[in-house]
Amino acid sequence: MNRMTEAMERSFEKEIERRRRTRRCEIDRLVEEARRAGGVCDRLYWTMVYDFEMAPLTTNLQQLRDLGVDVPAADELDDAQLGERLWAVIHGLARLQIYLLDTEHLADRALYERLEQRVLREEVREVPPEPGVREYIDLGPQTDPESVEFELDPDDPRLPGRGRDGRLPRPPG
Repeated sequence: MNRMTEAMERSFEKEIERRRRTRRCEIDRLVEEARRAGGVCDRLYWTMVYDFEMAPLTTNLQQLRDLGVDVPAADELDDAQLGERLWAVIHGLARLQIYLLDTEHLADRALYERLEQRVLREEVREVPPEPGVREYIDLGPQTDPESVEFELDPDDPRLPGRGRDGRLPRPPG
């Protein structure tokens, strides 16, 4: 690993740990408030309340940028740059424990555009990655019927992203 990569890795880990500490403190505060009020003191309950209702809103795009992953507009990139950025985004999402599914029906540019222009811009709760907790984003044609202009034969070797799904990062274990 080169020095730049090592520095980026340390920065990434420090930011994730900062987010985890903030989350733990907020959950501790909710449990303590409930205890003082004579309410439900179950930490799991307050963890779910925080994660689903109270964690700050953000986007996966902002989370990637905060962690040093650049996501320029697709029209600013030539094909070689776009391929490099696409894989940087895919691996950045995996570092956040977010994994893509069913992408092979999309060419690299179409996948990058869908991610950059729509998927990564959707509001999400800022919940730092935790061991064993994963999110999956299904980009299959069945999940977005208006994006399908024609039916593709999944066995056709000319499929735009043929073989990509087998190279996508997967969670450990």
